[in-house]
Amino acid sequence: MYSHRLLVWLLGLSIPCFLCLSYIFERGQLIKWTLESCAGLLYQGWIITGFCFLVLTSVLRKYKASKLVVFSFLMPVSGVLFSSLLLDEKLTTDVLGGTALVAAGIYLVNKQR
Repeated sequence: MYSHRLLVWLLGLSIPCFLCLSYIFERGQLIKWTLESCAGLLYQGWIITGFCFLVLTSVLRKYKASKLVVFSFLMPVSGVLFSSLLLDEKLTTDVLGGTALVAAGIYLVNKQR
């Protein structure tokens, strides 16, 4: 219901805070402000974060948070799989075993009793 307004306030307040904190703590790094770098920041900050937040709030209306939080464990798994597909990283038996354990855990948490 109010997720759009919350998103605007969340991003509108956090961006200036992070800019100030980065200015204080990230000294000595050269930043070249180009149209491409600014567009990338806006895309990741507003489009990706905003889209994910809106999807999450709409999904939370239908399902319990305790059931959905388990899927956050898919992030490292998807990172490993995408790095294998896009960057030609090797999938070792350790990585595949860990991925299988994460998948089994998600299944166990979400299966009907």
